[in-house]
Amino acid sequence: MNSRKAGEIILSLVIIGLLTALTATQAPAVPSFARQTGQDCYRCHTMFPELTPTGRVFKMTGYVINKTMAKCPSYPPLAAMAQNSYTHTNASQPPGTLPPNIWSLHSLSSGNDVVGSPQQLSVFYAGQIYDKFGAFIQATYANDANKMAMDTVDIRYANSTTIHDRDFVYGATFNNNPTVEDVWNSTPAFSFPYAASNFAPAPAAGTLIDNAVGAQVGGAGLYGYWDNKIYAAVSLYRTAENGITLPFGAGNHPLGVQVDGALPYWRIALTHQWEAHSLEIGTYGLVGNTFVGGQRGAPTDHFTDFAFDAQYQYLIDRHSFSVQGTFIRENQDLAGGSFAGGMAANPSDWIDTFRINGNYYYRTQSCGTFGGSAGFFSTTGSNDSGLYPVAQGTGSVSGNPDSNGVILEMDYFAPWKYVFTKLSVQYVMYHEFNGAGKNYDGFGTNASDNNTLYVLLWTAF
Repeated sequence: MNSRKAGEIILSLVIIGLLTALTATQAPAVPSFARQTGQDCYRCHTMFPELTPTGRVFKMTGYVINKTMAKCPSYPPLAAMAQNSYTHTNASQPPGTLPPNIWSLHSLSSGNDVVGSPQQLSVFYAGQIYDKFGAFIQATYANDANKMAMDTVDIRYANSTTIHDRDFVYGATFNNNPTVEDVWNSTPAFSFPYAASNFAPAPAAGTLIDNAVGAQVGGAGLYGYWDNKIYAAVSLYRTAENGITLPFGAGNHPLGVQVDGALPYWRIALTHQWEAHSLEIGTYGLVGNTFVGGQRGAPTDHFTDFAFDAQYQYLIDRHSFSVQGTFIRENQDLAGGSFAGGMAANPSDWIDTFRINGNYYYRTQSCGTFGGSAGFFSTTGSNDSGLYPVAQGTGSVSGNPDSNGVILEMDYFAPWKYVFTKLSVQYVMYHEFNGAGKNYDGFGTNASDNNTLYVLLWTAF
């Protein structure tokens, strides 16, 4: 594809986003939340989906706050979303990389330009169910999978009381992804980047808690928040393949992740808010077993994920600034599973993931919100030629999973009443990919070949 055609696609998406701003009045979050509360999106979000302190309270109290404080919504809190995107990688992807149903601007088997039109279509039940019960339930059609499936699920009961004359919010959650219950944007489920290409190359290594079991498990948990200072949560998950957790799942995970028995998750955070500032420092993690190759009844590997996170926000008038970061250490005991079956070279391995990002947004009087983000990401781990074998584009010639790079993103949020449009232009730059900067896969592929330009037009109503 020539640069002129690529430029025309990007320009078209930008013009659509800018035209949307011309009739801007107020900006909702997920539109059903805005209809329920009567508030614009800036009460709960800096730039969707990053939450403000008000947004964190709304989520923690069960999505039930409404204009009249009625016990039952006057109409179902329904919403819908469409994502249309354009992806360009520095080099053409290896044959067979793109799913056969994807519309590529080069051939389906070898190209570096993909239009996702749509990339995703979603429907939501997002808001109050009855009294103190609320939900955020999302079902999504994704064109890389070419099917409609369950996406994010978070069903809650919440209440409040006082302990030692201090406010205490407590609740129960039924959800399908560890960290999805969290209200800070430093943990994986709702962390930066908030959207990414389905079609761009991704590093081979990742931790279990970093969205690897999202929509593949279902579970229940309890949480509490005391005096706006101490937050704690515990949840227990199981594979969403049958029984009560079946509705939480999206079918077989592409990497074949199936949990053996229970998968416990924990979360503790210390917070402080003063004037326009808010700060959170915390820890989270999980421990459990997964079946090798995603085959129930197969031997199992044991994973322990332990993480730290922090978030700082400064919100004043029309300006917002925030920084989020997380570090995850995963210890893998593979002796009785992948190692015994010849799928791993080592009886035990480890992975470290580190991410940090900062953003600034400016909200105009009538033309929407402008801003941008910059982030750094790094994954390091044990050399293991079994887990990270040689493969064109996706493998590692050294068995080393180390990858790192930078993400730059510019965003524009166009507010209509009960409809929003977000235009994002994102660029991902790799310094190292699957263990090297040059010829990382043994086929002559360089890390920079996977640098990705991603343009997303995101509309909800």
